[in-house]
Amino acid sequence: MSDEINEQILETLFQLVRNFKGSMSENIEHSHLTMLQCQALECIKKKLGTHMGDIAEHFSTTMPTATALIDKLIAAKLVKRENDVHDRRIVKIHLTKSGEKLLIEAKKQRAEKMSKLLSYLPEQDKLNLLRILNTLAQKSETL
Repeated sequence: MSDEINEQILETLFQLVRNFKGSMSENIEHSHLTMLQCQALECIKKKLGTHMGDIAEHFSTTMPTATALIDKLIAAKLVKRENDVHDRRIVKIHLTKSGEKLLIEAKKQRAEKMSKLLSYLPEQDKLNLLRILNTLAQKSETL
């Protein structure tokens, strides 16, 4: 019975993510961005002078994978690379003005979608969901 419940939880989580991701693509301006690319923009925004290693670490991936992700954002003119003035081997990643604007719009759209989705739940259920998700997120770091 427990395995069946676990499988149902997993399937429901995947369905929720797919539905949420799909609804984010409805806006034509953001449709070319993947969820991963949006998360990369957020990561870069949070830490000024982000290094490629920071991106790889944030997504628990390899440097070549992180580089490929950033290269796509550079091609879209959403981020730019900049060599460190003291050590040319260090490359910092910064948002462009277009990247900042797009991130603000995408976050606003995501917040609106999440607010609408969560409006179906009473406040106590939202608090319980947040508590449960935080617990799972913390425990997942040790897996």
